[in-house]
Amino acid sequence: MTIEELAGYLKIAEQTIRRWVLNREIPYHKIHKAIRFRLSEIEKWVDGGGVNTAPAENDGIEGVLFGDDMQAIDGGEMSNEQGAMRNEE
Repeated sequence: MTIEELAGYLKIAEQTIRRWVLNREIPYHKIHKAIRFRLSEIEKWVDGGGVNTAPAENDGIEGVLFGDDMQAIDGGEMSNEQGAMRNEE
């Protein structure tokens, strides 16, 4: 299954799936640059309460999920207030 298909199956936002993959909180498989899910593994993961069963190694998944420029989950945009807060830190 793709991220889009899994999001539809679980009836949650695609961004949630991407975050779970990034944090290695859901079982997934990386095929070249594509992220895929096995329905049997997802069902087992859901039945187990969402226990972390995904790979632990750093496999460069951030570039696959969010593009090679490593944009933030919100698309890299921040409000003026957030930018001002960062400048004050």
